[in-house]
Amino acid sequence: MTAAPAIADTTKFAVYMRTSTDDQQSPEDSRRWQLDTASRLIAPHGGVIVETYHDVDVSREVPWARRAEATRLLSDAANKTRGWSAVVIAEPSRAFSGGQFQLVFPQLTHYDIELWVPELGGRVDPESEGHEMMMGLFGGLSKAERRRVQVRTRNSTLAHAAAGRWLGGRPNYGYRVVDTPAPHPQRQKAAAGIRLRTLEPDPDTAPVVRRIFEMADAGFGYRAIATVLESEGIPSPGEVGPTKHPRSAGIWAGSAVRAILCNPRYTGLQVVGRQRRRDELIDPTNPAVGTRSHQRRQREEDWVRSEAPAWPAIIEPELFHRVSSRIVNNYGSQRRLPRTEPGKYLLSGLMRCGLCGRSMHGAVMKGKAYYRCSIARRDYAATDHPPATSIREERILHPLDQWLESLVDPRNRDATVKAVLAADANAPTEPASVRKARRAVAASNVEMDRVLAALRAGLDPELATATTRAIQADRDKALAEIDRWERENGSARPLTAAIVEAALDHAGGVAVLLSAADRPTRASLYRNLGLELTINCPDGDPSVTVRYQLDGGGGRI
Repeated sequence: MTAAPAIADTTKFAVYMRTSTDDQQSPEDSRRWQLDTASRLIAPHGGVIVETYHDVDVSREVPWARRAEATRLLSDAANKTRGWSAVVIAEPSRAFSGGQFQLVFPQLTHYDIELWVPELGGRVDPESEGHEMMMGLFGGLSKAERRRVQVRTRNSTLAHAAAGRWLGGRPNYGYRVVDTPAPHPQRQKAAAGIRLRTLEPDPDTAPVVRRIFEMADAGFGYRAIATVLESEGIPSPGEVGPTKHPRSAGIWAGSAVRAILCNPRYTGLQVVGRQRRRDELIDPTNPAVGTRSHQRRQREEDWVRSEAPAWPAIIEPELFHRVSSRIVNNYGSQRRLPRTEPGKYLLSGLMRCGLCGRSMHGAVMKGKAYYRCSIARRDYAATDHPPATSIREERILHPLDQWLESLVDPRNRDATVKAVLAADANAPTEPASVRKARRAVAASNVEMDRVLAALRAGLDPELATATTRAIQADRDKALAEIDRWERENGSARPLTAAIVEAALDHAGGVAVLLSAADRPTRASLYRNLGLELTINCPDGDPSVTVRYQLDGGGGRI
């Protein structure tokens, strides 16, 4: 192996370090020993570390381009005033996995930056085939080590699950973690007095779980169950357990109810393997971008169940199977369908059902655009609501355009001009970023109310302090965005009656103008007018009530 030459021009080094997790090991301790190893390597040659790059909680599988500190290192490498001319790495298997070295080292070489590693006794020689092979070997061993740990961990988890052991983590809603009489199977932990842990029904939340199953068995839907529990003030899953989530205080979601109904652990069996993490290429055409881990649901026959009950059951297996048999777990291709093209439904988001008040959704039937309100489940249905209400878009557009035309005819033009001027004075047109900031301010008020409710319910004040600071930071950022826009646009020239009159004269007939516009432009115009259309079908003959945002006016078409 080629001996490492002495440093010729400079003794200034940057060191790159990586710590995979911050919960299983101390980043400070990891940083300390990596710095020590790197310093001992370069000290005999007069090297001094002047800059550190330390990625924490980053997997070795993540390429350098997606690591924050590694990206900063490569960015500084392109800067001629960076202040260092060599990089030292304490352990190559921590820095490079797979073929990452072959992607990073040419960049360093291009900027005349040396790379030093302990395994080679010093500098990596870009002209040495042996060095290239050794560094490639370290990357392959690093990748294989990660795979080996994954396989061992999974096999151990499945074996413990088959034996009916509790695997740790947050207990399921309805249970709490308790010690068993049995000592821990590891001798060191047993000598320290640590015992095996298991689950037992929580006296406060176990009856809630049973009630959820009984309501589902009686035909109630997820949201109906969630509404009942929330109205009664029953603590949600985020409010119980060792780790509490203040933002979920008093909030029940249909998805939480569904997760409870789908969990077979309530029958007393330990069940694992319902999901499995898999690495998938982010860009199949460019593997250098790396992979991203995703949880994928597994077939029920691939689940691992304990051979005997692992803890007391909250519900009987018969009740669980009766409820779960009605839950359709069709997850499709796991890919989101593309959004509807702009203008496909001109009145999208503007139509509301007059019977239940819900927003009507667009649908294409027999090649025509319709707006429908379907009540398929009993927990959503109003007593006088038909199974489905629908109206064809064509039946609304013509009378709607004629009604808009009447707003600018000579009889109503003065009132319309006054409404436009009033709207311009009271509500100036704001960009999307400012509207988003105003929504964020309103949302922060709601979040603060939830934190206060959680404090009254007994939340640890230290947890509330961190959450409150985060909410306040988001609120201050949104208020700064609003303040900046208002300062810049406070002196904008307001509209005058002459300007509005000239615009109406230039536009001509509104109905003709709308009918000639393309669908995306026409849909945008309806949205910008702030229309809200409420459809009523008492006897099959629909009538539509229209409101617009200029002055809160409206009419019936």
